[in-house]
Amino acid sequence: MAGACGRTYRIDPKLDPATCNGLTQTASGLLAPRTQVAGIAPGGAVSTERSVDVDVTPPAAGACPESWQVGARLTPVFGTRNAGQADLRTSALGQQVVLPNSQVLLPEPGVYRLTAHLFGIATWNFTGRHIASISALWFNTTTNAFVPGSPRWVLLHDAPGTVNPETGLKSIGGNAVCEGFVTITAPTSYEIRALRGTGDAGTQANANLQHYLTGGIPQQGIFWQKVSD
Repeated sequence: MAGACGRTYRIDPKLDPATCNGLTQTASGLLAPRTQVAGIAPGGAVSTERSVDVDVTPPAAGACPESWQVGARLTPVFGTRNAGQADLRTSALGQQVVLPNSQVLLPEPGVYRLTAHLFGIATWNFTGRHIASISALWFNTTTNAFVPGSPRWVLLHDAPGTVNPETGLKSIGGNAVCEGFVTITAPTSYEIRALRGTGDAGTQANANLQHYLTGGIPQQGIFWQKVSD
C-alpha cells in the first residue's frame, strides 16, 4: 500500500504458530490445505481393508459448501457347496475319512463360522445286537487339527434287531449340524471328516455294518461366512 511521501509498505499476515493451524504462508501466498476423502475396501484384519466397504461421494466441482456423502456397506466374504458321499464301509473303526467335496478355502484373515448339514446312514444284514454310529467334525488341513466344538454324532443306534425279511436289510439314519468358529491370519482350508464305529467288537457286526455320510443331498450343504475382522 502507498504510504506518506510516496513510500510503499508491505504488511505480512500474522499466523498463529500453533501446530493445529492448517494455514501456511508460502512464497506465492497463503495456503489452506484441502481434504480429500477416500473409501475403504474390504479384505483384511489390520490394514486399510475391512469387512465393511466405506463409500465416498465427492461434492460437485465448485460447490460451496463442499458436502461429502459417506456411507458404509457390510461386505463379508462367504460361500456354499454341496458335498459328496463318504463310503465308510472299508474304513477302520475310528479312522477319519474325508467327506468328498467338503473342502472350503477361507480366503482372508478374520473370524469365520463353519456350518455343515450332514446325513448319515448305516445298514446291516444280520440278526442280533448291533451298535451303529457315525460322527463328523470340521478339520483344519493346514494345522492338522480338528475345530474345537465341531465334532457331532450324526447317528448312534444301539439295539437288538432283526433284518427285514423282504429285503434282508435293516437300516438307521440320522442328521447333524456340524459347526464351529475359527480365527485365521492367512488363507486356510477346512474340510469335513467322518468316523464310524460299531462298539460291540463283534466280527459279524464289524464285517456287515455298512456306513455312509453325505453332505450333498438337497436337504444338506456346506456353508462358511466371515463374521468379523
